[in-house]
Amino acid sequence: MKLKTQTKSVIPNSTAISSSQLQRTKWLFFGLCCYLLSQSFTVPILPIGPWALWPCFSDLAFFFIIFTFIRCRRYTTPLSLPNKKIFSIFIIILLGIILSYLCYLATAEPNAVGPPFGAFQLYRLVQYFSSFWLIARIPLTPERLQKMRQIVDGVLIFVCLGVFLTYAGVIPLSLITAHLPKVGAWQYYGNVGEIGTKGLGFVGYNHAYVAAQVMMLLILRLHLGSSQKKDISNTTFLILSALTVFISESRSGFAAILFLVLLYLVTKPFYVLIIINMAWILPVLASALGLKGIELNSYEGSIIDRQLTVFQANNTDNLSGRDERWAAHLAALDDNQVSWIVGNGFGSAIDRGDNAHMLYLQITSETGLIGVGIFAILFGMILFYLYKIEIKEKPFLWGTVTFLLTAVSQETFYPVPALGQFLGLYLSSVAIVLRTPYLLEESLPNSKGLSETI
Repeated sequence: MKLKTQTKSVIPNSTAISSSQLQRTKWLFFGLCCYLLSQSFTVPILPIGPWALWPCFSDLAFFFIIFTFIRCRRYTTPLSLPNKKIFSIFIIILLGIILSYLCYLATAEPNAVGPPFGAFQLYRLVQYFSSFWLIARIPLTPERLQKMRQIVDGVLIFVCLGVFLTYAGVIPLSLITAHLPKVGAWQYYGNVGEIGTKGLGFVGYNHAYVAAQVMMLLILRLHLGSSQKKDISNTTFLILSALTVFISESRSGFAAILFLVLLYLVTKPFYVLIIINMAWILPVLASALGLKGIELNSYEGSIIDRQLTVFQANNTDNLSGRDERWAAHLAALDDNQVSWIVGNGFGSAIDRGDNAHMLYLQITSETGLIGVGIFAILFGMILFYLYKIEIKEKPFLWGTVTFLLTAVSQETFYPVPALGQFLGLYLSSVAIVLRTPYLLEESLPNSKGLSETI
């Protein structure tokens, strides 16, 4: 009891951990750092197996975490109560999805294209749920969290820089995927460079993933730095991320980052004033330097015109064919009323010509309203614990809300190939945010007396 009282005086609800336990888990923590670093380059590195499963650095980091966990599992820490409850929902989801996929295999047409996609999605979910459990077992002290924040800072800057360099054509997209055969969706990534430029960076072939990756790294960085006074650096990262998402041409991503920036700055009028001043000073400087105008174009046309359609949500021409995809999935559900309850089977969405391009319809299409209900319980739980645990601006909470809003036009939290490693990074970050706070015993007040009490 004395130990608990002394620990609470430093960080609320924190738990003491010995330097020996930290030493024993140093390679496991190094694996976590490697995983965070791997998010700076999520393009596949080897063409092994089907194109959707080509391994990237994140996959290698995941297997390294497994290896190091096996070696030091006795020195890892138990899951926090929030992570334990969330992981129990993951088990229910996994069992339900396996059943859904098996039923789909039993009833699928011989020429159905969905079974391989269902197998891919199942593999990814097993990997991401495992990552959550493994990372939630790593003891994270304030010193380790500080190192993680520095890594995420560097990764976010690198990802943003990559988007600008590929948009400007300084680094051709075809050069980044020169080691990969032109198979599957990755051939699009390389072919874009032959037509023009596009700000995809080193992330993926889908600009929705590029925007989501930038925002994910941003909210994780804001969370890791929330215990420190870093308003200037936080505002700088917000502006850099917003500009990067703008260049990526993801309209839902741009709307989301604007929403996130407004939420963050609403209590910081001084920084809002700085941004407004920059908005009129930069054009004046450009004019003084003889730059009459700055054209922002990609091979698809004007980026400015495209992003301005964010404010024209009622115009069906801006849906890029999503309304037709939604109609196809709704029609498939109407063909068999039971499908509204249990779905058409995990992996079956692609049988309608394409994924639904709306997370909630995608879940309904494959797993029915039962799947939507479990999803609502899961994210209701995540949002509840984020609200209780996060401090100050609660960046991860509002980032999650923002992702849920953008899910009306993309499969944000679904393991589709186009969203790459995003879901894995998000779930791993949830494990970090909802962790049990740990402090080194030796750093506690009266640590000598406490150790004798133990």
